Amino acid sequence: MATPFVAPYMAELGASSFQLGVYTSSNNLLTNLMQVLWTRVYGLTWRRLPFIVIGGIIASTLWILIAVSLNPYTIILIVATQAAIGAMTVPAFSAYLGEIAPATRRGVLSASVNRASALGALLATLIAGYLTLTYAGSASHSILLPFSAAAALGIAGSISILAAGENRRKTKKEGFRWMNLEPLRKNRDFRAFAVANLSSVSARSITWPLFTITQIDVFHASLWDMAIFSAVGSATTIILQPFAGRLTDKVGRKPVMLIEVLGLAPIPLIYLFATNFVFLVLSNALSGAVTAFINVTNFSYIMDVSPVDQAADYFALNNALTGVAVSITSLLGGLAGNLAVSAYGLLNGLRVVYALAFTVRLASSTLYLKVRDTLKFPKTLRDELRDEFDSLLKKLAGHA
Repeated sequence: MATPFVAPYMAELGASSFQLGVYTSSNNLLTNLMQVLWTRVYGLTWRRLPFIVIGGIIASTLWILIAVSLNPYTIILIVATQAAIGAMTVPAFSAYLGEIAPATRRGVLSASVNRASALGALLATLIAGYLTLTYAGSASHSILLPFSAAAALGIAGSISILAAGENRRKTKKEGFRWMNLEPLRKNRDFRAFAVANLSSVSARSITWPLFTITQIDVFHASLWDMAIFSAVGSATTIILQPFAGRLTDKVGRKPVMLIEVLGLAPIPLIYLFATNFVFLVLSNALSGAVTAFINVTNFSYIMDVSPVDQAADYFALNNALTGVAVSITSLLGGLAGNLAVSAYGLLNGLRVVYALAFTVRLASSTLYLKVRDTLKFPKTLRDELRDEFDSLLKKLAGHA
């Protein structure tokens, strides 16, 4: 509910592209790196729900502190704390979900959960965007109510998870280690996926700080505009999530991963040639569509290649690696944006970095060719798309 507004709020407070890069960098680094530590902590007990609930409550409460902060670096500090604490929920939830998901339905189950999450995010973002319109004046006043609502809803949602009940599966408890690197050393399939995913996410994160500068400083988007921007992405994710789950379970993970990275590559070009904010909204619709597939394939593939009792380690390690990479590349992207804007002006400087980012995204996508599916799947991508298209034509003919 509040996440889409943090970077625009910082931009409204006068944050530079470098400061936005620091925000993106620290948020991603701690969100992902701390997952490794938390995984080792609850690996001692094999309990999931306490970490999901406690982490969610504390992280949600910090939204209020962000709302009353007026300095970009103060916001970065609070967000970093929020990320470090909230990180305890991610691998715990992924492992909890993975333990109840049969291999042949991982895509569909993951899609159902992600769709519910995206629908909630869509409604919450629109409500938050509307609430920003109820307060006239400074940006700090306009975001106070939606950020407070985000805190309340986050706390309520965290508590409600208790109704799911703890998984009491009997498993040997482990001794404490700071990090388990065995998945990278011993599992070739996971290693190939982790490298490809790390490269792809890193390439995408170069432009993340600059997108906000284009949205706010070039096209002067309001917080309500940003709510629409975020909602469009969530809507396309919701619409395509069921199809993404079915497709992933029928044709395999690798073909869908290749579609994902090729689909995300053109987004910097859209920003490069955009003439108004509508182009950016359309780019987020494309991003949301691809996200529907990413959410499913990453979860499903990691569960495919990891032992059930080590799934949390696999999720945490993959997220930690990408988090470190994103923290570096987003920081470098923000710095490159500052240097390019200083040298060529706002528009031309941003365009230079966007052109570079497109090239890097396209090159990084080739690493997915080394990823291989470890399970047998009933259909090829071509056959499934043909069948889906034929089914659509029949439905249209029936309504004619």
